[in-house]
Amino acid sequence: MPSIIVPCLFLHCMACGLSDCGGIAAATDHSRQSLDSKAPDDVCHDAPPASPLALLLDNSAHSNPLVTEPEPASRADKAGFTLLNPTPRSLMRNLSTDRPDVTESAYTVDAGHFQAEFSLVEYTRDHDYGERTSGFSVLQANLKVGLLNNLGIQLVLNPYQNILTYGLSLSRRDSGFGDAELRAKLNLWGNDGGRTAFSVLPLVRFPTGSGGLSDHRVEEGLILTLAAQGLRGGFDLGTMAESDLDRNEGNDGYGVDFVDSVTIGHRLSTEKLNAYVEYVGIAPMRTSRTHLAYFDTGVTHALSKNVRLHAGINVGVSRLADDFTVFAGLSFRR
Repeated sequence: MPSIIVPCLFLHCMACGLSDCGGIAAATDHSRQSLDSKAPDDVCHDAPPASPLALLLDNSAHSNPLVTEPEPASRADKAGFTLLNPTPRSLMRNLSTDRPDVTESAYTVDAGHFQAEFSLVEYTRDHDYGERTSGFSVLQANLKVGLLNNLGIQLVLNPYQNILTYGLSLSRRDSGFGDAELRAKLNLWGNDGGRTAFSVLPLVRFPTGSGGLSDHRVEEGLILTLAAQGLRGGFDLGTMAESDLDRNEGNDGYGVDFVDSVTIGHRLSTEKLNAYVEYVGIAPMRTSRTHLAYFDTGVTHALSKNVRLHAGINVGVSRLADDFTVFAGLSFRR
């Protein structure tokens, strides 16, 4: 329980007090634009580009750090846009993604637009008490659609996983499709401007996985995420508090996993290249044996306003956490 109280207090403090201590501006996971940029790009018109490729590789990109300030369109300007009445391209926010860090973005996809975030390949390795595990996954995807200006829906898929466990007992291999997750993201403030941004994400996990890749039971969760930018030294920050109703290790009942995370991003040598570091903690209550802790780091590179590459590594810093996970991926929007 303490692990969820700390991030919640942190969220409250961030929302109420940081604006008095250094000029925090609105933020999200992974991109940014200058506060001075009040006009849309000259190349962004309401008419679509000549082809989908032209849209994705539109090189009128701006700065793109880990935590984002959205495009400067007022909420009143965009409140009427919906799935069936899409936001014009000239009023779209900067690309904001939930990957590559664990901390979720506080920003939604613009109404009527689609966004896809892929982990193209991911490899995990672990060694605990004589048992070794190695596994990889391909094309993990978070598919998003903007329903309203401040509301979106997400479908998280794991098309293929392959996990090999071997050690003192007989080895075991589990492979196939993983569980699927349905989420909704509701932004409560800061989607189109302001010093901070805050969102609520309820989720349901469906037992679509095969064999040992699934608990074969429905699981649920709730995520609260806060983002801020403009910290001293040019740093940006995101933080998350999550509680999940999960099956326990014996798969004979439910417990609760509390997840807390803090991520800090900073622009590197160019406007399009950015890096982040992150702490993630998982405190189980009747689900597993011990608290898990991870240190994560990675980089993002903007190919354009609508396409971004990312890569990173998550390192376990507690005894029973996975030793490390390395990954590379791609995100784009239409």
